[in-house]
Amino acid sequence: MTTAPTFRLEASPAARTVLRVENLGKIYGGLVALRDVDLSVRAGTIHGLLGENGAGKSTLVGIMSGQRKPTSGTIYLDEKPLAHVDVQAMEKAGVFLVTQEPMIIDHLSAAENLMLGIWPKRRFGFVNWRKLRQDAERMLKGTGIAADARAGALDAVARRKINILRAMFSGGKVIILDEPTAALTVDDRAQLFDFMRRLKSEGVTFIFISHFNDEILEICDAVSVLRDGRYAGGSEDVGSLTSEDLSELVLGRGLVLFEREKRQFSAGAPAVILKDIRSGTLDVPSLAIRAGEIVGVTGLPGGGGKELARALFGLQRASSGTITFVDGEARTLPAHPAEAFADGIAYLSDDRRKDGSISQMSIAENISLSAEVALARGAFMNAEQERALSQRYFQSLGIKAPNSEVAVDTLSGGNQQKVCLGRVLATKPKLLMLDEPTRGIDVGVKQDVLRIVDELSRTGVSVIIISTDTDELVRAVDRVLIFHNGRIREELAGEAISRSRLRNLG
Repeated sequence: MTTAPTFRLEASPAARTVLRVENLGKIYGGLVALRDVDLSVRAGTIHGLLGENGAGKSTLVGIMSGQRKPTSGTIYLDEKPLAHVDVQAMEKAGVFLVTQEPMIIDHLSAAENLMLGIWPKRRFGFVNWRKLRQDAERMLKGTGIAADARAGALDAVARRKINILRAMFSGGKVIILDEPTAALTVDDRAQLFDFMRRLKSEGVTFIFISHFNDEILEICDAVSVLRDGRYAGGSEDVGSLTSEDLSELVLGRGLVLFEREKRQFSAGAPAVILKDIRSGTLDVPSLAIRAGEIVGVTGLPGGGGKELARALFGLQRASSGTITFVDGEARTLPAHPAEAFADGIAYLSDDRRKDGSISQMSIAENISLSAEVALARGAFMNAEQERALSQRYFQSLGIKAPNSEVAVDTLSGGNQQKVCLGRVLATKPKLLMLDEPTRGIDVGVKQDVLRIVDELSRTGVSVIIISTDTDELVRAVDRVLIFHNGRIREELAGEAISRSRLRNLG
């Protein structure tokens, strides 16, 4: 029978350094991704790691978790240098990476997922199901997760908790969390942070990667900032820093947050009219949007905002509903995205890796991809048209790359998002729907994206932004629709759009 490592880590003095990297460097071909990075993490703390897309965070974390080999430098665990660095060696040393997308097998139970790879065995290799369940129940105590619950039915927070506990049960001393709050609501995030604080009190050390200053200030004890592959600064006392301090470290300059100039849209005929939109629990009797208006949509997951966008774009079957543009007659909702593009409706998914782009194709090919569909069925752009179109958006969106022929998967997250945005803008939509357009991108690129959408709206395009980022909604939209149980529960406009109101959606 295999004996799994103990669950509870011994609490360590806060002053002791558990993980340290010294003069760490990484070169890909001729590209310097990391240069002479020094960083120390104290035991029993939550250490924030902050930086723009492309700053070197992914490379550093990849090296610390053994997924990438450093070109130079040394990693120390408990002040002992590690001679060999790969995933197996780092996990044996107690360093585990918990990725942004939880590694969960949906048809297995929570207990089976928790013990994945370390199922206790009886003689002849048979699984000791009784011990598996006992160990899992002990680990899951106080988490609100039932050991026999089917993993596919668990919410986002529970799935992340299982991944963290699995790392602990496997012997994790230092757990690296890669943007663990992605796709979480405000309440979910608070629940996850409470869970992390509890584990920290039991001696667990976390490295917490985030793009959000407020998260670093709320949950972290210390922070390190990377910029252009170098260590830019940080603090062992996050409480001594402000959000502005962090932004200046990240960008190397003061950050000017985007603030849309609020406009009144009460007068004039609507540019888009939606009637009797029904799909599953979604029920929107009527919604009008003016030309150039940016409408924010928010609410709890499954509340109806995302479902509305998917129904309008032909990704979710609607039982009824029409859309009318100012220059046309009422028409039934598109049955397919190709119809939506042809009708002047564009949608950008919240999952850019899965739905937003084809990562192996070039920037140019991705930008022109949907425009060919929007032109007409069976019509294709020639090479010269494609180059001209892609170059226009490559330049206007400020995509950072040597040229538009490089593959999208070589770009940072923020620049990948700009490519996705370029793809839908190239279809010249009348109605543009953006689902969490700034999720997972750094604070500087986030301002760029919001400015681009603002400028587009001033050409007359109607925009819907689906977002759980309250700060984004306050600063970037003209009106907010709060969805609940498939319906628009409340509408806010002007000064009524406040952080306090939006953070209390329950």
